[in-house]
Amino acid sequence: MTGAWDKARVVQLARQLRGVETGGWSGPALRAVVEGLGWQWHEGTAGPRLVTGTQQDASPEWAPRLRPVDRFEKDYVHGGEEYVGLYVPVAVPGGGAAGKAAAFRAVGEALTEEFGPASIMGVYGDPGPFYDSAPLWGSPFRRWRGRENTLELHAGEHGPELLLQPTDPAENWFWRQGHGEHYALGGFFGSRRDSSTAGLGFPGRWRTDDWDVFSNALGDFLDTLPAETHALGIQLDFGFHALVPGTYGPILFNLLCGERLEIIYDPERLGEGITDPTSFGWIAHTNRPAALDHWHEAPYHSGDFGIGEVDGRRLARMMVDTLRDLGVSSPKDLSLTDHAQRVGDYHVDYYGLTLQENP
Repeated sequence: MTGAWDKARVVQLARQLRGVETGGWSGPALRAVVEGLGWQWHEGTAGPRLVTGTQQDASPEWAPRLRPVDRFEKDYVHGGEEYVGLYVPVAVPGGGAAGKAAAFRAVGEALTEEFGPASIMGVYGDPGPFYDSAPLWGSPFRRWRGRENTLELHAGEHGPELLLQPTDPAENWFWRQGHGEHYALGGFFGSRRDSSTAGLGFPGRWRTDDWDVFSNALGDFLDTLPAETHALGIQLDFGFHALVPGTYGPILFNLLCGERLEIIYDPERLGEGITDPTSFGWIAHTNRPAALDHWHEAPYHSGDFGIGEVDGRRLARMMVDTLRDLGVSSPKDLSLTDHAQRVGDYHVDYYGLTLQENP
């Protein structure tokens, strides 16, 4: 890790951020917050520059920053806020996506030890709040929600960041993405049944009957998934039902992802006459057994992939080509298994998959 993090310093900073008075997120109030943290506020033509007074100030990836209300934020701000976020990098690890995921996980565990489990956790995907692009390595988040302000462990391009934000604007943006247009939301969002999530609304999912749109969304979902699930310390394990003509919708695929991702394919209940699965890229269990411990055995699998190894578009195309060959007419004939939405203590909605869940 080229930018080692200091657990005690990060936890203390998180405590301070949760306790500050942001005064409606006006400029003068935020300047008082910054100076109360012992930092300096320097006015500039591009907005304030924050200086922490440490040797890391010389490195741009360590610089804290304020997010002003601009054209992408203004429609979701109704309380007169001038800013909608204070971002503070807390680690700049080496090791590519794996290093960033490991650092995020370590910081997340420290904050959970201090504050308890996050109110909300998940993955933003594309787009992120206020239409941000996701970092290339992944976009996991953990959020400790408050009535006025929310503290988030946020995925920055260079590694984990602490993000203090007014609660309403980001939630307004999220809620209003329920308009149903293609690619409105990505990733997945999980919430705990807790007093901190009282009044929290989740938008409806977007759906598509276009195989190419579904394939693109699925590929994006899979690309960075091992980094994101490892960063969050969770495992996803769910199946895909498919309404193959002449059936009642068997489970054809099972996705398992913690630090590694693998998908199994089970065509055995479809009878004779199906196309050889290896022609789509599936690996026969008899040639090479599945590497991960799935909840049932299947004769074919995708191979297993670690952080930075997933070609999401290839895996998505392999699944879609298989489904179309079986005669599944539309992505709307797919659904997730009934246990898909339970991940530990969280109820999860998979926006990036665009699929309904079975009750």
